[in-house]
Amino acid sequence: MKRYILKRMLLSIIILFFVAMLIFGIMRVIPTSFVEKKAMERAQMPGSRSYTEWIRILNEQFGMSGNVITGFFNWLGKVIQGDFGDSWKFTIPVTRKFAQVIWDSFWLGFITMILRVIIGIPLGILSARKQYSKTDYAVTVFALIGISLPTFFFATLLKLLFSVQLGWLDLFGKVGRDYLTLGTWGQALDVAKHYIMPVLTLTIVSVGDLMRYTRTNMLEVLNSDFIRTARAKGLPERTVIYRHAFRNTLIPVVTLLGYTLPSLFGGAMITETLFQIPGIGYTSYQAMLEGDIPFTMFYLMFMAVLTLLGTLLADILYAVVDPRVRIE
Repeated sequence: MKRYILKRMLLSIIILFFVAMLIFGIMRVIPTSFVEKKAMERAQMPGSRSYTEWIRILNEQFGMSGNVITGFFNWLGKVIQGDFGDSWKFTIPVTRKFAQVIWDSFWLGFITMILRVIIGIPLGILSARKQYSKTDYAVTVFALIGISLPTFFFATLLKLLFSVQLGWLDLFGKVGRDYLTLGTWGQALDVAKHYIMPVLTLTIVSVGDLMRYTRTNMLEVLNSDFIRTARAKGLPERTVIYRHAFRNTLIPVVTLLGYTLPSLFGGAMITETLFQIPGIGYTSYQAMLEGDIPFTMFYLMFMAVLTLLGTLLADILYAVVDPRVRIE
């Protein structure tokens, strides 16, 4: 196992190198950026330099001029040291801005993941146990609705119902107007209240695939010979389902959950933007609109690392949930 993990980590480093090269190349050839915007603004000022001259000056200032290959390795050397430069939009180091916003995304993703597991796996098992019953059809319809609903559409429905019609929740934001006047518990409850609609949105649109995945694999396991043998021995149905069948269902389910790591730390860009939750997703969206290349490159690299870690974690968990799985 140690040898396998080491091999996968080395392979991930190689993949990450080429991903970094691709990201840097794309950022260097995009048609518009912060540099062009700032050059246009400064060129229009009275007595200022020309637009072309400002382009040259700003490119040199932000390290966007010169040979692409040389520029890439210079940038990569700084990245290895944890230096992603200063954000052009937020005018502070990229890593400092990241530290300010990551926890909003983490808690949003963490709560959503917990609810997704609590709702999706039990309902998937229940649907498989009562195949072709009204319960099965109800769970299936609920799962398909969640899979089919676009995030922005469902979020808009929640806003219309809970904010516009009922007036229970604010349309957007992380805190309310009276946040600073509240005590510690009051502030915590205020933040939790503003997280209700974003968490509900993410849970509903993501729980359906886990429910369907669990149901499909549970049905396959329930039709296996060892399940029929367990029932023939007279074991209680609860023991058959939750001790024998469920453990074998976990292998593909773990695969799906392993890929939730990017969403746990990477933020939900659409949802955070719709509700203006100041997480990494919404912050990255703002940076991209402004052509903030340093922050955008950091965000893309961050998502690439999370994806590779999620894949590695899913592979390792195979052997944890099922002792029959052994990696040579």
